[in-house]
Amino acid sequence: MNKLKTAITAILLSSSLGTYAQSMWTYFSADDFEKRRAKVMEQIGDGVAILQGANLPDGYVKFRQDNNFYYLTGVETPGAVLILNGRTKTSTLLVPDKVSADIRDEARITPQSNSASEYKFTNIVSKTAMTSQITNLVMRNHDIWVITTPEETAQMTRSRCQSQQHNITNDPWDGRTSKELAFINNLKTRFPLISLKDLTPILDNMRWIKDEKEIAVLRKCGELAARGFDEAMRVTRPGIYEYQVVAATDFVYGNGGAFGPAYFAIAAGGANGLSWHYNANNHKLKKGELFYLDYAPEVHYYSTDITRTWPVEGEFNPTQLKYYNCVKEASEKVIAAIKPGVTVDDLRKICKDVFVKHGLEKFYVNSIGHFVGMSVHDVGDYSKPFEPGVVFNVEPILEDKEQKIHVRIEDTIVVTANSYENLTKSTPTNPLEIYKLMNQKGIGE
Repeated sequence: MNKLKTAITAILLSSSLGTYAQSMWTYFSADDFEKRRAKVMEQIGDGVAILQGANLPDGYVKFRQDNNFYYLTGVETPGAVLILNGRTKTSTLLVPDKVSADIRDEARITPQSNSASEYKFTNIVSKTAMTSQITNLVMRNHDIWVITTPEETAQMTRSRCQSQQHNITNDPWDGRTSKELAFINNLKTRFPLISLKDLTPILDNMRWIKDEKEIAVLRKCGELAARGFDEAMRVTRPGIYEYQVVAATDFVYGNGGAFGPAYFAIAAGGANGLSWHYNANNHKLKKGELFYLDYAPEVHYYSTDITRTWPVEGEFNPTQLKYYNCVKEASEKVIAAIKPGVTVDDLRKICKDVFVKHGLEKFYVNSIGHFVGMSVHDVGDYSKPFEPGVVFNVEPILEDKEQKIHVRIEDTIVVTANSYENLTKSTPTNPLEIYKLMNQKGIGE
């Protein structure tokens, strides 16, 4: 009888784990992650790739997996490790024996569970076997491929992480090495003859081109961002604080199912806009000022990037409108030029030509945008011509420091087979449409 009960319990547990795993992937399936792993194994030959997942954060912050690790696994268990064997074409997930109570049930994977078939791994084993696993692989003379760049979790980008790590490493009163470098140093110390190779370029090339499912997530994210900006325009008026505009946007994002913000809100009234990554957001908005908001949600590990600039009073003054129309035209012409084969330098030239046409070239900022994806500043080679599936944000910027005016319009664009798709176009850039929105009642009014 006890054996029967045990068998029934095992079946029920297996069934529930399957249901849980499927509920985690709104846009993806286990097959999608398995295909990505197979593509990596094709490129590493007889080598072995080892990737570390993110650990639980120190504070009471919701866990979010590292981008590269999630991209290849769909796994949201903290402290997990992935081993891909290019020779045997096998994938092994190593997980801690105990998972924090912070983690929801569907993300719990244990060596005893039936998750290997659900997640399409060859094996799931205890992380306590990691040393023996790596030793066994190294003894067979495999090249070991590792990630050399910082992990990217919530609201992180590689450039930001690298800059922060540089500051920590070079601080004479700190000097800590990164998690990635510590792992590499441990491998070299334990296995002096090891052959280490960098997996980062392989994953960067894969992540640079988004497939249809990734674009579907980005499209949802762009639509949600646009709705948030509509609400931000509705609530803007003299006398409220920058953070109150952010709060209206946050409601729309949260209510729409966002994981959280893709990056901190840049809600800048007046001269605050001259600080590009201003985020105090605690100043009162005044008549006559411009306000710009740069703030997007994250949806299922993907984000867009969006900015709009609008007048606090509800209408641009003549100088503001002149500046704004220049930026608007630059944005429209740059976006219209996007297609396969175009380069970032091509877009910069188009943008600058518009500023010259308007006689405002002295206010031109020589920056046109960046790649977008799992990070808001995503991976990608800026010297390569665009290909279908590349996602790039367009953000022409005008700055008149003397008059303390900063104007920016930013949209997230997908390169299609022959042209482009604007993912964030549904919130207005036309001044009259902005005025119309600002005359409507906002949330809480």
